[in-house]
This record gives sequence, C-alpha cells and structure tokens, in this order.
Amino acid sequence: MRKVLVIAGPTASGKSALAVECALQFNGEVINGDSQQVYRQLNIGTAKITENEKQGIPHHLLDILDVDQSFSVADFQKEARFFIEEVSSRHKLPILCGGSGHYLKAVLYDYEFLKDDFIEDSFEELDDQALYDRLFQLDPVSALKTHPNNRKRVLRALNLGLNGPLKSEREATQTHQPIYDVFMIILNIDRDLLNQRIEQRVSKMMDQGLFDEVTAIFSTLQAQSYQSFLGIGYKEFRGTLNGTESIDQAQEAIITHTRQFAKRQLTYFRHQFTAHWVNPLDQEELHRIQNELSQWLTQENL
Repeated sequence: MRKVLVIAGPTASGKSALAVECALQFNGEVINGDSQQVYRQLNIGTAKITENEKQGIPHHLLDILDVDQSFSVADFQKEARFFIEEVSSRHKLPILCGGSGHYLKAVLYDYEFLKDDFIEDSFEELDDQALYDRLFQLDPVSALKTHPNNRKRVLRALNLGLNGPLKSEREATQTHQPIYDVFMIILNIDRDLLNQRIEQRVSKMMDQGLFDEVTAIFSTLQAQSYQSFLGIGYKEFRGTLNGTESIDQAQEAIITHTRQFAKRQLTYFRHQFTAHWVNPLDQEELHRIQNELSQWLTQENL
C-alpha cells in the first residue's frame, strides 16, 4: 500500500503551513484537499497558499478549473489518486492537505461512484437555510415535509433526490476500508482561539480585496449560479452584489458561516477518521507527532 500523510483540520488551524513543513522535512509534495481551491481565480476567499508560502514545495490540484466549471467528489477522487500514485512513483511522500472531509474520505477509502452519479460536493459548506433552499428547488414535496432546521433529514432527502434510492444499496456493498497506509494528523485548536483566528482571517481577506475579487468574478446573475460561488467567502456577497445588503453584513455572515463550518468539520473528523489529534501551537506535541511520523515512514507495509 502507498503511504499517504494526511493533514486535516478546521479552517484557520494552520494546515497549509504544517503541510509545507512536513514536505520539507520528509521529502514530500502537497496534494490539495480543499473543494474550493481547485478554482483558478478564487484566491483571497479560499485563503489559497501563496507561491512564497509554498517554499518551493510542489502543490497539486490547485488552480485547475475555471470558475464556471463543476467539480464533483468523484472527479476529485480520480485526480487525487492519480497524484498520489505519481508522487509516490518518484519516491516522494504524498501529503493530502485540506478541510473538506467528504473529499478526503472519498480519496482514502474504497468509495466507488458510478459515471452518471450526481454528486453534490458543496453540501458540507452550506448552512441549514441554503441546504433547505436547494432541496426546495429539487423536490418541493419533500421539502414541505421536512423542517428546515433538521439538517440530517434535509441532507437525506437531497441525497435521495440527487442519487436515487439505489445509491444507498450500492454503498452498502462497499466495505469502505482504507486503500492506502495513512498517517492522519488533525489539527485541533481551542474553540475560542479558533473563533478569534477565523475573525482575524476574514478581516485580513477584506483588507486584501476580497470584495473586489468577488465583484470581478461573480457580478452577474449567471456567475452567481456557478458551483464555485456556493463556497463560504463568496455566497455571502449575493445580497451585496444585488444591492440589498452591505459589505459589513457580508463580512459578518462569512465569519458566522466559517465558525459554523469549522464546528461541523471537527464533528465530521471525530466520527469519520482515526487520526492523531494535535494542537499546532504546542511545540512538544508537534515534535512528538513528527517523531511518530518518522517511525511510520520507516515501517514496512504488512
């Protein structure tokens, strides 16, 4: 089995910096695991790593699509697995880095998607009302039977409407076992500090020109229908672009949605993955985990 280092965690926890540090230390290359950073023009709102921050480390699956293109979890699975093989074949360590839990799981485990499956990737980033609105557009009858705040039922109805009842039957036959030898690190920061870092990050994005980025790309109603617009950091400007809300309101919405998303990310990671949970601000913890990582790299696969 190929060895894959995975660095996951909530937004603003320091994943990208740690991925670069590990790549430098363990002869690795980074594979993006963020659902929005695949888009070329989405730089500020996705907190995309800069060339300077990469420190010369190759990064794959960044800037591969135009904003009007769709990208399913099945597409990501195919591309990420290709790069895992390609990087490994050059005797480098593949480092999968990102916060999109569903994307990571699809790559690491034996999930199979049929060619005609409609896979909706942005669900995990949508808030409850946006999810319900999507269900109402797809299946008004089911929507009227489902409370907007019952996230699990809304998701279940959406998946049924998009994929059909056979999807769950097909997935029941899959074991969902890991197909790689995975060492997974999940970054975990104190909740209050994480919320503070999120607010600081959003403020920095605004200073860097986030609204200008949004205006340049998503000013038309057609552009606001793109999958890429649904990500946190962009969709909150719909009212601003249409003249019904202020920039300050959009900024506050981004902070709120990002905090909610970070909470969902941590919940998903706890329930879906076996991993090494690390406080990236604790140098002793980081040193310990790097020693364990070094030992793992020397172990032969069984």
